[in-house]
Amino acid sequence: MVKPDKFLTNDDRQRVLDAVKDAESRTAGEIRVLVVGRSTRHAWIPAIALGAVAAGATYAVLNASAWGWAGSAEAIAAASVGVAAAFLGWWLLPRGRGAKKRSVWSRAGREFMSLGIRETAGATGVLLMLSLWEREAVILADKAINEKVAPDTWSREVQILIDGVKAGRPGEGIAAAVKEIGALLARHFPRGDDDVNELPDDVETRK
Repeated sequence: MVKPDKFLTNDDRQRVLDAVKDAESRTAGEIRVLVVGRSTRHAWIPAIALGAVAAGATYAVLNASAWGWAGSAEAIAAASVGVAAAFLGWWLLPRGRGAKKRSVWSRAGREFMSLGIRETAGATGVLLMLSLWEREAVILADKAINEKVAPDTWSREVQILIDGVKAGRPGEGIAAAVKEIGALLARHFPRGDDDVNELPDDVETRK
């Protein structure tokens, strides 16, 4: 998997930066772009569980031939440990695309706070986050925007971003999504004469 800080070229970063600046020149809203490596937790559990199963099964087979399966308490205990480890891994592992989406949304919520987007004066901040391992993108807006914009409004912008990534032009995809977000914000929250830039405009990357 490409590291977040290597996902965009310098030209891509400049393209997104210019798109954010241009969008915010027309709106009181604040747009932040974040690229993260992984949002899903416990991704290491299955490998450990699989190793435990393999070790337990091997130990059980070896001991069964020497002691007899029915009388080998060690073999049964080893196999039981392997099965228990596998079940733990299965239980902790996020399963399916729905689980990955929930993980990405959960992280977006945390990053929304961490990046200071919740602290904008007019509650008009927007986070556009791309999570590379899950191949998911989300757009999270603050309460003033949500009061005027339907929750499903952002599906078009997300698709524009994803299409750009799939085409091998992530910078263009993100910039195009930012342009759409800015146009929508400008309609509901036009920029005032006293507006100040409250948040950085450049792309943020995190693991």
